[in-house]
Amino acid sequence: GPNRPSRAERPPYLSIAVRQVADPLVALLVAAVVVSAAIGERLDAAIIGAVVVLNALLGFAQEAGAEREVLALREAVERRVAVVRDGQEVEVSAEDIVPGDLMVLREGDGVAADGRLVAARGLEVDESALTGESVPVAKSGDPVAAQVPFAERSSMVFAGTGITRGRARAVVTTTGDATEIGAVAALTARAKPPRTPFQRRLGELARVMVVLGVGITLFLGGAMLARGSALDEAFLVGVSVAVAAVPEGLVATLTVTLALGGRAMARRGAIVRRLRAVETLGGATVIASDKTGTLTQNRLRLAAVWALPGEVEERVLAAAVLASTAEIVDRGDGPAAVGDPVEGALLLAARDRGLDPGDLVPEGSVLAEIPFDPERRRAAVAYSDGRRMRVFAKGAPEVISNLSSASSATREALEEQAGAWAADGLRVLAIAERFLADRGLADDEALDAELRLLGLVALHDPLRPQAAGAVRHALEAGVDVRILTGDHPATADAIGRALQLPSDRVFARVSPADKLELVRRLQRSGEVVVVTGDGVNDAPALRQADVGIAMGGSGTEAAREAADIVLTDDDFSTIVAAVREGRRVGDNVRKFVAFLLSANLGEVLLFAAAVGAGLGVPLTVVQVLIINVLTDGLPAVALSRDPEATEAMARGPFRGGRLFSRRVWGGLAVIGVLVGLVGLAAFLAGRTLGDGAEQTMAFATIAAAELTLVFSVRSVRRPPWRLPRNGYLEAAVLASVALLVASIYLPALHEPLGTVSLGLVEVAIVAVLAAAPVVLVELVKAGAPLMRGGCGKSARRLGGDADGSSAQAAHTRDS
Repeated sequence: GPNRPSRAERPPYLSIAVRQVADPLVALLVAAVVVSAAIGERLDAAIIGAVVVLNALLGFAQEAGAEREVLALREAVERRVAVVRDGQEVEVSAEDIVPGDLMVLREGDGVAADGRLVAARGLEVDESALTGESVPVAKSGDPVAAQVPFAERSSMVFAGTGITRGRARAVVTTTGDATEIGAVAALTARAKPPRTPFQRRLGELARVMVVLGVGITLFLGGAMLARGSALDEAFLVGVSVAVAAVPEGLVATLTVTLALGGRAMARRGAIVRRLRAVETLGGATVIASDKTGTLTQNRLRLAAVWALPGEVEERVLAAAVLASTAEIVDRGDGPAAVGDPVEGALLLAARDRGLDPGDLVPEGSVLAEIPFDPERRRAAVAYSDGRRMRVFAKGAPEVISNLSSASSATREALEEQAGAWAADGLRVLAIAERFLADRGLADDEALDAELRLLGLVALHDPLRPQAAGAVRHALEAGVDVRILTGDHPATADAIGRALQLPSDRVFARVSPADKLELVRRLQRSGEVVVVTGDGVNDAPALRQADVGIAMGGSGTEAAREAADIVLTDDDFSTIVAAVREGRRVGDNVRKFVAFLLSANLGEVLLFAAAVGAGLGVPLTVVQVLIINVLTDGLPAVALSRDPEATEAMARGPFRGGRLFSRRVWGGLAVIGVLVGLVGLAAFLAGRTLGDGAEQTMAFATIAAAELTLVFSVRSVRRPPWRLPRNGYLEAAVLASVALLVASIYLPALHEPLGTVSLGLVEVAIVAVLAAAPVVLVELVKAGAPLMRGGCGKSARRLGGDADGSSAQAAHTRDS
């Protein structure tokens, strides 16, 4: 087959569609559709079915759109590579490479397949996409032991890497899925992300609702049969209770909320591929970040220049440039270096300081080049100035120092400075020069002997500009940050110190399998893990993570396909902004779930009390659906647009194993009882008036009570008038009130909805009863600070609501 790892050519539409219906709450709704259709309640079945379809369409549109955006990030240009076939060097498509081909590799080439080196001179390879090692790796044709770690297989080159220096030939050993990149892809496919914490909580909620609905249905159905009611009448009441127990608007509201959160993240540069990641990100407890390309820029930069006494830094830098063979080209968007990244960094730094490499020596004056060799650990370039030969050398400090004629004190000073920089994770080169009168001297060993030391240059892969601040903000928000990198321990430790991370949070020389196991261990210890990365080596861990975040610009295709979220700006600070948005979404999800559950509990209790007491059926099935889908649904969606809590990033992440704490569940139960009682009171009042309006009065009271309570559930501490305005909520409540009025007063809706028009006395009774629950709730809020006493300030410091997050604040105080 073609020389490429297996990959999708279009979004996996089928799996995206399956994800939209593979949910316990959706299964409950589908069951309600089937039951309603089976007993002839076609209008009920149509309404619930429409909710299911709407939810699936919304989720599918969001996730499929994100997949298309990720696929669009692929490079569409065909790569061509040089190989030797039938004794002739020819160019072929990278996909046509086969085992046994002899690849010809030159500086700047990408490696198209795994291969064994048969000839190499001064070869260095950038393997950062596979290993995370930010510095090019020296390669040679010398054999190595069979079991050496991947990063030390110096006689091999691997697909997905790039030649930064030198030239070589390599026999292709494996292609496609059999390459190291293919092995990582297979490891990625085996990594199965766990169900998100929110999915587990919703699954638990669905089970509770099933048990509650079935239990009450059987109880009421049995009670009716015992009193002599007909079987079909008892069954219809059972269906009504089941519909009342299931918040039909919850699934659609949740999907809309996550989609809106995903859109908000996209505006900040984060493409959400899987909607569940939005809320999960808000509950993240650990960010396990790749270093190269994620926290750093994956571009070497000059960090410092050190000159020996009597020399100046500018002369040291000029000599370093003269000892290099890289070039600067202008690609239209500014100057860029072509060749070895170390030399490129030196050339760009010199240009920034006003030293034009092209002006340092006359054109055509280069006499000899000695490229870097892993054994010699140095490079040199010889020039002619018309009278004599000038040699400029750079290399490992201890090597250049031993080749110099400097005094022992000078060597000691140079090596001490080099050691200090190396301990800080910098790559250090010593710079030296030599003047020769004999232009015929061409032996490599003789050319760069008896050198005159000039000084040192140090290079590093700098942090992204926003990385340090973003890591600090994550830590302040209670999210632990760990670095997982394949780089050298000293380099990784230096980055960790720059980010002010403890050393036990930095893991170096980490393989893809190591990353995967570290993520699994964190998850087994109860952490919600976010993994960030850009390389092929990051893909398995990205797939396993609760939320995987890949870099869209510098990242590899394998990383993007394994991730839940793709960053278009490759900025670590965007991750923290996404966590902030995730917390806002999570807070709002808990608000509208609390609102819908308390409302449905009230309806169930109304049925239990009325039917259990033999008073008759208080609501028709259609009236229950109108309340759940239309009257409650619009405000619930509007709650998802609530502003961010002022303390959202000052408190720790939501760590509750359950959706709500016991205290919050108790509060919701009390609200549900209040709603059920006022609904029952309205039903009894209607029976007393004797004009056949009892069901309509119960319907109007339940709906109106919930439409007023929606303002109270925004905060467990503050009254609605002390919270930031939510214009969406106000508009949604007005729309729901209009629907409620239309349901009662439009004659055309009376028969299908089972309603009648209400008079002034009946409206007054409804208004008083509907206001009672919210009045009691606000009185409890007002008295709560007095009861808490001195604990109030502590609770406000630890928790938040909307200006804090209702359920989260109570959960935090309980903790």
